[in-house]
Amino acid sequence: MNKTLLVYISLLFSIVYNLDAQTQTVGTFLNSLETSEGYNLLAPNGSDFTYLIDNCGQVINQWESEYKVGLSAYLLEDGSLLRTAQFISGDTPFSGGGTGGRVERYSWEGDLLWSMNWADTLQHQHHDVEWMSNGNILILGWERHSYEEAIAMGKIPNSTGNDVWCTQISEISPNGNYGGEVVWQWSVWDHIVQDTDESLPDFAVISEEPRRFNINYTVNNGTNGLSPDWMHSNSISYNESLDQIMISSSKFSEIFIVDHSTNTEEASGPAGDLLWRYGNPIVYDRGTVDDRKLFHQHNAHWISEGLVGEGNVLVFNNGRNRPGGNATSVEELVLPEIENGTYPIEESLPFSPETYTWRYPENLTGEFYAQNVSGAERQPNGNTLIANGKSGYAFEINPDKEIVFSYVNPITIFGATIQGGDPGNNGMFRFPRYPIDYPGFEGRDMTPGDVLEENSWITGCDSKVIDLEIPKTEAFPNPFTDFTTVSFKEEGVWSLYSTKGLLLDEGVSESHNPVEIGSALSRGCYFLRFTPKFTKNCYSIRIVKL
Repeated sequence: MNKTLLVYISLLFSIVYNLDAQTQTVGTFLNSLETSEGYNLLAPNGSDFTYLIDNCGQVINQWESEYKVGLSAYLLEDGSLLRTAQFISGDTPFSGGGTGGRVERYSWEGDLLWSMNWADTLQHQHHDVEWMSNGNILILGWERHSYEEAIAMGKIPNSTGNDVWCTQISEISPNGNYGGEVVWQWSVWDHIVQDTDESLPDFAVISEEPRRFNINYTVNNGTNGLSPDWMHSNSISYNESLDQIMISSSKFSEIFIVDHSTNTEEASGPAGDLLWRYGNPIVYDRGTVDDRKLFHQHNAHWISEGLVGEGNVLVFNNGRNRPGGNATSVEELVLPEIENGTYPIEESLPFSPETYTWRYPENLTGEFYAQNVSGAERQPNGNTLIANGKSGYAFEINPDKEIVFSYVNPITIFGATIQGGDPGNNGMFRFPRYPIDYPGFEGRDMTPGDVLEENSWITGCDSKVIDLEIPKTEAFPNPFTDFTTVSFKEEGVWSLYSTKGLLLDEGVSESHNPVEIGSALSRGCYFLRFTPKFTKNCYSIRIVKL
């Protein structure tokens, strides 16, 4: 008989009856032996705190700032914390999703080592930053241009006269404990193309300039969007071996790669034109709706060396406004081979690849959907850790795309959730995990403390290891937000129970006939009991509605 050892962080009950406990709503729901070992960095949206937690949700370390998190946070190899922060100067014109304005670095012990405000009337840090091995920091920012500047660059006039905020990348060399020097900079504004007025700069046929940015492309309100946040870039990634930078733009639904081997002057000219772009060839007039691949994606990055798929691109494709309905996927892309220092593109065709090489889930149902933020990363054991940032839910899948770990962020904008309570407003940008041999942990006290949720009865990793028979029933997705589809392998009767043993629903199953269960349930944990028609060997599985 096939068996698997599963470590459940909540106390599982061996029999679905005789249950007398609250329903778990937050913290670690599942931590199987297939989970990639490591420690997770949790920076809850709207919080002054950043936490390092183990896979049981127990706190290893925490940092407090005077500022709420901007969005991204990273643990560096010396054990220090690099985080973005919300800093709004009094006269700034910038606001909206992902607004940061400040970057901070804290020691492992929580002392502020360095900070810098990147927020004035012309530029503002937002969403993300990237640490470089030379100690410099890449800042993803907005760069403000007036309506008049935009018109002079070929933008078609509109009724509101809004500014245009384009994407800017600045490399900062930190000075002392505050501020730094800009040692390299790149801006979209230097790589504009327009086809509206040949008397103005950068006039060309858009499809003949696929490495530049059409100033009249936008997804908001027709041809001329009324929002100044023109591109809404949301992530930045640096590949040191290639000396290239990857950016994700939500509003363009594209990923871009630019060359970092240039100096700032070169970056403002043809050498700074895009090396590669992917996701929405409509933007550069080389595709139709059918050619679009990305839909308001986040967290585009190169898979690190030594991991499965190293050198490929992993991206969280949010799937907002996807034809056929909103549905999220995580996709892996194989970049084309570099030729003459750039990524080739065939005449009149979009940039390759034509499609992904790996995707989760393969079949899009809409059950897995994150409207915004979120991310995914490959793990050392070949698994993929995924964060549905909107709902504060992280889960890990193995190469067979089975969920082997799941966690719900208990920290809301109002503080810690009481176990069993509703963790609304518990969003997070991502949920990065660092392996147990990460250099930043060397010589540190890694003794776990309490879990973050309040009044929890969960015993964490001290829970007993239970020997469970692999059931002949599969539920997907699990956990779920709307309903889960259960496939029974044989005829029989199924019964759905609360954790207090109350019968909630029941029905008759046919062999291999999927049944949708859970649409009327409230958030919480439930047990599905199945009694086969012929063998009478009953078994139960645990399902969780988020």
